Amino acid sequence: MKRSEVNRQKILVTLVVLFVVAGALLVGFQIWFLHAGELLPARVLVLFSLLVLAGLFAGVLFTVNDACARISGRMTRYREQLAGMDEALKKARAEFNETVERRTFEISVINASLNREIAERIQAESESKRLQRQMELILQSAGEGIFGLDLQGNVTFVNKAATLMLGWSSEELIGQSHHTLVHHTHADGTPYPADDCPINQTCHDGQVHFSSDDVFWCRDGTSFPVEYVSTPIIEDQILTGAVIVFRDMNTFA
Repeated sequence: MKRSEVNRQKILVTLVVLFVVAGALLVGFQIWFLHAGELLPARVLVLFSLLVLAGLFAGVLFTVNDACARISGRMTRYREQLAGMDEALKKARAEFNETVERRTFEISVINASLNREIAERIQAESESKRLQRQMELILQSAGEGIFGLDLQGNVTFVNKAATLMLGWSSEELIGQSHHTLVHHTHADGTPYPADDCPINQTCHDGQVHFSSDDVFWCRDGTSFPVEYVSTPIIEDQILTGAVIVFRDMNTFA
């Protein structure tokens, strides 16, 4: 049972008891007055009744005042609790708004940083593509034959002049062993061991190798005298391959 219901029942019980006691006193006094009426004047009965009623009124007034005081006390506590809750709510709302503002600022900073990084990457990729295109144009316009090798001696890129001199297309050369296709035999027809090939040695020792009395073999089985230089490719101090630049000596005879 709720506390307010218990208090209400206590007040009702108190009032009922007061009225019962007052009524019992009046009835009892009237009975006694009837037996002793010849000795007591009527005003005594009236005075006693007034006293009983005054006591009843005082009791009711005290009970109601006490109930009102308790109610007022509870209301005061409720108001204090409500004020405390309101203050806590204001504080929580202020902290929440501050957190939202801080997170919003942090997100805006992160977004700005990401946008700047994306812009820088796009610019770098664009610059890289431009440089790559420029290198391709330089390679394709060069008069000497140029091709690149990985550490296994396989062709990684080749320019137009090299394909025209060798008779192989770039698709046929890329991914294949340069020694097996174009440098497999000496000018006298004897096999050229890959371990003795200066071009292959560049891919292993990282040194520049030069030759002016060698031959390259074409797709149709013919050969031509070449002069070439084999230069290592170094990336971050690591050997990754070689670049070979050669020219047909018949054109300079």
